Order: sequence, then C-alpha cells, then structure tokens
Amino acid sequence: MQRRGSALSGESDRLRRFLFESAPVRGHWVRLSRAWLEAREHQSLPPPVMSLLGESLAAAALLSASLKFRGTLTLQLEGGAGAVSLLVAQATDTRTLRGMAQTAAAPGVAMPAADGPVAAAPIRELVQGGRMVVSVEQGDGMTPWQGIVPLDGETLAQCLDRYFESSEQLPTMMVLGANAESAAGLLLQKLPAPGAQGESAAAVVQDVWEEATALLGTLGADELIACEPEELLRRLFGAHDLRLFDGEPVDFACRCSRERVASMLRGLGQAEVDSIVGEQGAITVTCEFCQRPYRFDAVDAQQLFLSPMGVADPDRIN
Repeated sequence: MQRRGSALSGESDRLRRFLFESAPVRGHWVRLSRAWLEAREHQSLPPPVMSLLGESLAAAALLSASLKFRGTLTLQLEGGAGAVSLLVAQATDTRTLRGMAQTAAAPGVAMPAADGPVAAAPIRELVQGGRMVVSVEQGDGMTPWQGIVPLDGETLAQCLDRYFESSEQLPTMMVLGANAESAAGLLLQKLPAPGAQGESAAAVVQDVWEEATALLGTLGADELIACEPEELLRRLFGAHDLRLFDGEPVDFACRCSRERVASMLRGLGQAEVDSIVGEQGAITVTCEFCQRPYRFDAVDAQQLFLSPMGVADPDRIN
C-alpha cells in the first residue's frame, strides 16, 4: 500500500481517501469520536436511534467526500409509522457535521430494544414506511438538487447503496457502524471507465470490483470502528496495490450560538422578555437542531437591551 504523508496513530475525527492503482475504484474511510460525542451531547435518544444517528453522520461525511459541491449536504430520513419520525444529518464541503433525531410520540409506536455493543436495529423497524432524501444547497444563486428514494434495505448503508445505484448510476457499497464512543464508515465506488476501454479490460475491472465488494461484505461494524485505516484496508484489500491519502479533519459545528439567541430575544421586545422572566425566573431557548439549551436569567435579560449586540438573522438559531 502506498501512502501520501504519514498515517496517524489512533485516527479519529478524520476522513481519508484511497484508490486502487489497478482499476477505477476509489474509497473513503471516516471515523468520528469527539465530533460524534459533541453532536449528541444534548440529545437523549434510545440506543437504536442513537446508533442510527451516528451512522447517518458518518454517511453524511462520506457523501460529502464523494460528491463535488460547495455548501451543505443533507441526509434526511422521514418516518412514517416507525419509532423515528425525523432524522437529519448534515455535512459541509469543509467537513463540518451536525445531526439530530426525533422519535415518534404516537401511542402504540414501539421502540426496538438495543442488542449488543452496537445498538443497531433494522431501519425498516425504526423508520417504517419512510423515505430518504439527499439534498445539496450550494448558495450563490446555484439551484439546489435533491434525490428522494424509499428506504429499500435492511440497513442505512444498503439504502444508500441503492440511492447511488438509482440516482447517481454509480456502483457503490458502504459499511457503517456506531457505538457510544465512535461512529465510522467505509465507502467503495466503481468509477466510470475510460471510453476507449476494451471488453477485456472492462472484464478485469469488473472482476476487481466484484472481489472488492465481496471482501467488504465480510466487514462488521465492530471491526470497522476498532481498526485503523491502514490496517483495515490491508486486511480487506491486501492483494491489491492501494494509494492511501492524507486525512482531512472532520468537526462538529452547529449554527446556533448564544449571540444568535440573544438577537432573537431582542426581536421579541423587552416587555415580552420581562414578562417571561417574571413568570419563569429565566428564559431557556433550546436549539431545535442540536438541542443545546441557552439560559438567560433576569440579569442576562436586562443586558440584552442595555448592550445590543447587533447579531443578524434574529428569527433563527440553527
């Protein structure tokens, strides 16, 4: 295996790319640790839903690396009758992540039990009758694009494989995993072959692809999370010459902030804020995305109007 740069020991919160030297096959590996813990710090979710959120964040990071865009990529699961009513994972082209999940409150909706160190559950049980939406917003007057597919698979990874097959016409295989400490993913893609490629060369490429996907199919979530990228790729594809590139940092970042909440409260007006503080003793505003609470007591509320901060966009905190 060839390397560009040096591999880090115990890599986390990084995304790394690799290529097969002998075939138009590429891959991406990611493992989240601090970013995963920060993303779920203020969210209280059942273990199966938490696991699905971790897998979704890892998948969003992989998708952001496999697609060319500048802006925000959103992976959204919209539930029907299952335990998850909504799950959103976002990644930017600068490799920042955030995500949230909402569980259904309807009577009679059962929550699948956790089983084992990785609290996974079939996606059809968590998001019954739902769908998956992948969208990209690039701003600067560029038209956003969106792909919508049913949740056709046992796992989120299988659903994403089928999304690429139907929406991108790009053969793709993905493995995802998450536990309480880490979330990880590995994506493999077969790239379009050169137009002048003959039948014999095409057959060789297809053989490489089929062998690689068969080997990737043996990878379990625990091994994916535990192994360093060089060792993992060596175990899976040791018979092939790979080029593993330097990693890119991946970080958690939500758009909410205390300053934006302060601006929103000032937009309510002093009389309204004073009334709420008088009734409740303080105002607590929770970001609808990351669930981080922002508390303003009576002194904080007075400061809002004594020293305006002039923060833009007073109507949103996320």
